[in-house]
Amino acid sequence: MEDKSIPEFEPDIIATEDNSIAIDCGLEKLYVDNQGHQVLPEKFLRKAEEKLGKLQRKLADVQRCKKAKRLIRQRISRLHQKIARQRRQWHFEEAKKLRFQADVILVEDLQIANLRRKNKPKKEEGKFVPNGQSAKSGLNKSFSDCGIAQFLEILEHQAKKWGKKVIKVNPRKTSQVCYNCLNSVPKTLSDRWHDCPHCGVSLDRDECSAKLILKVGLGIASLKNA
Repeated sequence: MEDKSIPEFEPDIIATEDNSIAIDCGLEKLYVDNQGHQVLPEKFLRKAEEKLGKLQRKLADVQRCKKAKRLIRQRISRLHQKIARQRRQWHFEEAKKLRFQADVILVEDLQIANLRRKNKPKKEEGKFVPNGQSAKSGLNKSFSDCGIAQFLEILEHQAKKWGKKVIKVNPRKTSQVCYNCLNSVPKTLSDRWHDCPHCGVSLDRDECSAKLILKVGLGIASLKNA
């Protein structure tokens, strides 16, 4: 039940470097914090792919028996439900660990729906050409398997429940700027290491992003002119 006459509780916490932690979420790792600690994805869907494939092929082979089809569909549905519950339980466990580490948690304000959007068709000389959608489909599957949006939602829920604070930071350029000198260091998605030619900082790109998110969220740095 929801009573809109009751205002939402906002914990009176002033974010500082001592009581705050920043995380950078991704697909290769669920998240990496500004101290370099990382959590690898469990990949529940990928682990169950073989079993799901067998059930889907079995369903396709059954042509006439409606009862057999119904039973196979029920098995597929239960397996998907199990995967979703495993993922949700894992997200709750990781969110609880984070709320014990700091009073303020800084995260990127990610729009997952935009990241999962299909590529637009490409035309050259009146003919359709490859637009990279096949690779994007695999990426979208990884987004679903990792469940970043659900994790961030659960993290925010847990923070409110225990009087902690979540600050959302604009994700623009957080992976393309050096946290130390704030100079631009362009990287592609396949570049997993940050080497700054300006100040010489060298570390994992996700840890660099987390450190930068902390600085931007606390107002120590700005990326407007980066």
